Amino acid sequence: MANRRRIEVFTAGCPLCKVTIELVKRAVSQCGCEVIERSFTEAAGCDQAKQYGIRTMPKVVVDGRIAFEGKITQAQANQLRR
Repeated sequence: MANRRRIEVFTAGCPLCKVTIELVKRAVSQCGCEVIERSFTEAAGCDQAKQYGIRTMPKVVVDGRIAFEGKITQAQANQLRR
């Protein structure tokens, strides 16, 4: 799928991050989007976070652009389907 959206969720393992990743996964489960959890507790996640200038979590990045910062709502997660 060439047009498959890539959604990266940067997390730190906190409760807000866990809720955010669950909302994102649930919202886009039927749209074919690729969801990647980038943990700030892992070296690869830290490297990716630095590339985007991310310093706080959770953060949702869609196709290389920051879409949401902090815990998101169900309505915001649903916007990721587009």
